[in-house]
Amino acid sequence: MTDPMKVIETLCERYQTAVSANDSAQYGSLFATDAIRVPPGGQPEHGPDAIAESEQNDYDVAKWSVQSRPLDAMLINDEYVYGVAEADITLVAHEDGATKSLKANKTWLVQKQPSGEWLIKRQMWNYR
Repeated sequence: MTDPMKVIETLCERYQTAVSANDSAQYGSLFATDAIRVPPGGQPEHGPDAIAESEQNDYDVAKWSVQSRPLDAMLINDEYVYGVAEADITLVAHEDGATKSLKANKTWLVQKQPSGEWLIKRQMWNYR
């Protein structure tokens, strides 16, 4: 049986690694081919390529570091897990070295792929 919290813990680790490396290709690989990511106040982004491109735009402005922790997870069925995580984010601007700290809540609908890998199907978040 699938342990939904383990799925979200693993996703948090992979997410944290990709973002902290500022690796948009690795970040995009966390998403299913038909994924949708909805940034706060932004338009939905469709598919791993568009999501990675948008993420790269952020990395072009600042060095990102993140610590991500699962808060809750729910098994919907053998194919889907819904998860909530919180993140502590630090940005260091490339232009002047200015540092900014943020906290965010992330929500994910994660889908098990035919390969057995769990990928993000839907992602939304807010900053607090």
